[in-house]
Formats: sequence, C-alpha cells, structure tokens
Amino acid sequence: MNDRVIKISALILSLFLICYVAVQAAAQRNQDYETQTVYEQTVTQSISVEGVFVREETVIPIDAGGVVTPLYSVGTKVAVNTKLGDVYNDQTAVRAQYQAQVLEASISALQRAQSAVSSTDVVRPDTLNGQAAEYVSQLAAARDSQNLSGLSEIKSGLMETMARRAIVVNGVENYDARISELQSELQNIQSLVSSQIHSFASTASGYFVDHVDGLEGEITGEYLDSLSASQLRDWLAGYQGYQADQSAVKIVTSHRWTFATTVTEEQMQTLSNISKVTLRFPGEEDIACSIADAQRDEASGLYKLYLEGDHVDEYLLSSRVQTAEIVVEEYSGLKIPKEAVRFVDDEMGVYVQTGSKIYFRYIDMIYETTDFILSAPYYQGGTDGSGYVKMYDTIVVKGKDLYDGKLVQ
Repeated sequence: MNDRVIKISALILSLFLICYVAVQAAAQRNQDYETQTVYEQTVTQSISVEGVFVREETVIPIDAGGVVTPLYSVGTKVAVNTKLGDVYNDQTAVRAQYQAQVLEASISALQRAQSAVSSTDVVRPDTLNGQAAEYVSQLAAARDSQNLSGLSEIKSGLMETMARRAIVVNGVENYDARISELQSELQNIQSLVSSQIHSFASTASGYFVDHVDGLEGEITGEYLDSLSASQLRDWLAGYQGYQADQSAVKIVTSHRWTFATTVTEEQMQTLSNISKVTLRFPGEEDIACSIADAQRDEASGLYKLYLEGDHVDEYLLSSRVQTAEIVVEEYSGLKIPKEAVRFVDDEMGVYVQTGSKIYFRYIDMIYETTDFILSAPYYQGGTDGSGYVKMYDTIVVKGKDLYDGKLVQ
C-alpha cells in the first residue's frame, strides 16, 4: 500500500513539474523581447539651397590666338605685371617648349651636382639615399593629392641627388660631356620656340584663374542688389551651366566673396539670431561663412540671402552657380528609437539588458525627432554618465511588463 501511494505521488509531482516548465516556457516565448545595440549618430540640421558666387574679378584677354599654356595653377596668388602664361602657334611649339624646360632643368641639376661634389663637404651615400627616398615620397604624395604645383622642383631635386650619388657611389668623374650635349639640344629647340611664342601678364594682383565663364561683368554686387528674391530665384533656375572659356583669364582681386541664394520664410526662421553658418558643397570641405544680409520679397515671401566667406581654393574660384547645404547645427549622440523609450517616476529612459536581467537607464536627451532621440554619448567603462544609457548598451525595443531587475532569460 505504501509503495503504491509513493508511486502515485511521484507521478503527480512529475506531471506538476512538467506543466510548470511548459507554462514558464510559453510565458517566456510570449514576452517577445526585441533588443538592439546603441550606437552614436550625427544629425545635421541644414537647408538645401542653390546660389551664385559674386567676386571681384579682373578679366585679362589673350590677344594672340593659339595654344594657351598658363604658368600657374588656379588659385595661385600673383602680383601686378606677373607673367601668367604663353601662347603657342601650335602643339609642336608647345612640345618644343616643354622639351626645352626639361633640358634646362637637367643641365641645371647636373651643374649643381658637379659643383656640390667638388666642394670640400663630404656627403655620405646613405645621406644621398635618404634624400632620394624623400623626393620619391614627395612625388607619390603629389600624385595622390593631385597637387602638381611643385612637381618641377621635386623632379629637379631628385635629378640633382641622383647625379651626386652617381659621382660619390659609382665613381663618375664629371658631367662636362653630357652638359655640352644637352646644351646643344637646347639651342636647337629654343630657335624653334622663340619664333612661335607670345606671353600675357597680370594687370592686377590677386588669385589667378586660367579661364573665364562669361559672367564676370554681369554678376556683380550691384546687379544682385537690383534683383528681388523671386527674380534671383528665376535667374538661378534659368542658369545654363558653367561655360569655361580659355580665350581670356582672370584675376580674382579679393579673398572675400559672396554666395547669394534664396530661402523660404520657414527656412529664414531657422536662421534667425544666427550670424555664422557652415556652407557644405558636394565633395568639398566645410566652409565657415557669415550671414551678411537677408532681404524679404513681399510679393513672394522669399528671402534673398547673402553669405560671405574668405576661403579661397580652386573649386570656389572655378564655380559660379552651385548647390550647397547651409549647415545650421549638428548634433552627435546615442540614437534611441522612440519605441524603446519608457517613463519611470516621470523620468525618461530605456531598459538595458545586462546578462539575463534588465535595468532602467536614463536618457540624457540632446536632440529629438518624430522617430528617435539622441542621448548624450556616454561610453561604457567611462566615469561619467552614471545611471544613463551608454554606447554599445543592448536596449529593449519591445517587451511587456518591464521593470528594473527583471529576469528575461
């Protein structure tokens, strides 16, 4: 009898345990927790615009027809009466001039190398090897940055170094014969070039641009002042695109420029009480600007906005009408989806899963949209932000019956 009771009791207990585990497992599945990791994100508050550059520009016509070869890259600062470039009758003369420049550089490098080695200073081979490696590094850097303005100096320095190394390491006595040979070639080429070249020079000081776009005399500050905001908008809409013309060059005589654009009433409210903004052009570095003026067009409600800057580079000097972003403000913080936000005792926060438990952590809000909140970027392991959500925390986006310290696994 006792054995039978024990067996029945054991069976009942086993069934109870099985049912309990099944219920708990089902409850766990029904909780349907969804989590995600917190990362930092930057949100930009900006206004998309299209505007026109206004600069102080002096056009320099190139009287002689032919192949134009500027001596400076766009953006180089030049003085009055600086020789800006040459005009050749044809490509043959251009190639001859280039060959003459190469020969002159080679002769000069050999002469300097020969003179330096014949002095009393002793140059170690490893020093020359180091100099040559440095020039090669500069060549690679110029290639990667596409900045070839100092290429001729780098090539000349490398030629001289290698010529000196040949004397010191390889026992070359001198370069007299080679120099004479190069000078003879140079004389033959110069006789061809000298009869086929014309030059042009700067009539003002400022920043060189190797072309014009035909709007130098049209788009002036006075002309823009005469336009209403709606008229400026219509002019921008009718712009036919940048037309680079190398029949003339120009000098931008001031480093200061104006970017004129139009904005709506709502966009202008975003810019209220702001004197400094950032202009962001496609693929270019950010440019700091000041708001110089804003004029409202009563008929259309648009504002004509003048932004002023003083940064000069090839992109800006070779642009007329451009799209841009007026960056008003940027916010960087931890992105928290709105559906993950909870309130405990009127305090906003999220539940963070640590191991098999969840804990409530506060949100230090710095920016809010309809979809997410940016919280101050506290970091795991840091000494600040105690009690707040941190970078790389696993937050509960969806879940029921949440409370601090709850077991979820």
